[in-house]
Amino acid sequence: MRSPQQTIDLSGVPETMLWPLWNRAAEQRRRNRLLDDPIAADLVTRIDYDFAGHFGRPSVYHVIRARLGDDLIQAHVDACGDEEPVVVCLGDGLDTQPWRVADPRIRWLSVDLPESVALRERLLPAHANAQCIRCSALDPAWTDAVPADCLPFVSAAGLLMYFEPLEVIRLLAMIADRMPGAVVFFDTIPPWFSRKTLRGFQVTGQYRAPRMPWGISVDDVPEFLEAIPGVTAGRVWTYADPYPERTRILKLLSRIGPLRRRLAAGLAVARTVRKTRAFYMDRS
Repeated sequence: MRSPQQTIDLSGVPETMLWPLWNRAAEQRRRNRLLDDPIAADLVTRIDYDFAGHFGRPSVYHVIRARLGDDLIQAHVDACGDEEPVVVCLGDGLDTQPWRVADPRIRWLSVDLPESVALRERLLPAHANAQCIRCSALDPAWTDAVPADCLPFVSAAGLLMYFEPLEVIRLLAMIADRMPGAVVFFDTIPPWFSRKTLRGFQVTGQYRAPRMPWGISVDDVPEFLEAIPGVTAGRVWTYADPYPERTRILKLLSRIGPLRRRLAAGLAVARTVRKTRAFYMDRS
C-alpha cells in the first residue's frame, strides 16, 4: 500500500530547494543521465507539490551543477590522503549529495536554516556520517563544527545569489579566515538575470522566483575572488563547459565573447590560502 504524500509549507528562498530536486528527479528518466539520484526521484513522488506547475519543464542545469559538485568532491577526497575529508554543504536543502558521493571516508556537515533542516530530517533517510547544523551560512557559529586540522570542501551551490554582494564577500572572507586550505564550490548568475529577479521574475503562472541580489559576469569571477584577502581563484566554467554533450547549442554560444560575458551563468572553484607568518606580515 502506498504511503500518503508528505505535505510541506515552504515559501521564499527555502522553497527553491524543490526546484533542483525536480530537475534531478526528472534526470532519472533518461538513459544517458548525468547522475544517479533515485532518492530525488522517490521524493518527488512522495511530496504533495505541483512541481511541473511551479517550475515548468525540467532542465539540465541543476543536474550539471550537481554532477560537477559530486566530481569535485570525490577528487578532493581522493587528494586528502590520510587527512579526514570533511564536506560542508551550505544551504543544501533537499540535496542528496551524501548518498550520491557514497564515500565512507567523508564526514558531512549540512548547514541550513532551522525550517529547512527540519524538512530535510523529515524527508531524507538518516546518514551515519552526516550532521545538520541549524543556522544561516552567514553565521560564523557553523565553522566551529569544522575540525581545525582538516582541509574542508565547502559547497555553496545554489546559495550565493540570494545574498547581497557584501554578504558574499563577508562569507568567503570568513571561510578564508577560519578554514585556510579549503576548497569552495559555488555557482553564479549574470547581472541581467539578477536584475530580472529584483523586478519580479515569474517562472510560471504559479511560481515567482525570489530575489537574487548578487549577479556577476562569469569572466569577472577570478578578479572578484582575488580581491578577497585569503582567497584565490581556481577554475571557472560556464554551464556549457563541463558536459558539452548535453549543452551543444549553449556551448557554441558561449564561444562568442560578448554573449558569454553578458549572458552566461557560472560554476566556480575558489581556494583559501594556508596562512603562514609571511601571510600575516604582508597584511600588517
